[in-house]
Amino acid sequence: MNNAILFIILAISAGAMIPFQSAMNTALGKNLQSPYFSALSVFLIAFLGLVIYIIITKQTIPSYIQFTSAPKWSYLGGILGGTYILLIVLLAPKLGIGNVTVLVLLGQVLAAMIIDQFGLFGAPIHTINWQRLIGILLLCTGVYLIKKF
Repeated sequence: MNNAILFIILAISAGAMIPFQSAMNTALGKNLQSPYFSALSVFLIAFLGLVIYIIITKQTIPSYIQFTSAPKWSYLGGILGGTYILLIVLLAPKLGIGNVTVLVLLGQVLAAMIIDQFGLFGAPIHTINWQRLIGILLLCTGVYLIKKF
């Protein structure tokens, strides 16, 4: 299997994990009676899982200089990740997993288009053209239909 196909399969798999994660995090939030402790638990478990993986695979620890030379804004991704998890736990019981998932997908695509258009955060520039705009319109139509029915 060539790498491009493998990467596509992995990307689709990552996307497929989102609704499962949403449902699991929501169930945890209900049991804990707190979306905040649900989100915290998810991150603690992710932290422990990554620590175990790093130890088992003997990953090289980045130097202090590597940590401090990274753009300061790049560390805000952790806050965005935590906010995402918290919002999913809050919104999924109100909107449903399917609706939240398609709305998250719409938000992801719109934000990605803005990042691509302006090359934000060092991303390569991919300008918005009429084909991409039609894609957004079709996606919005799909979101509307899924939410409505």
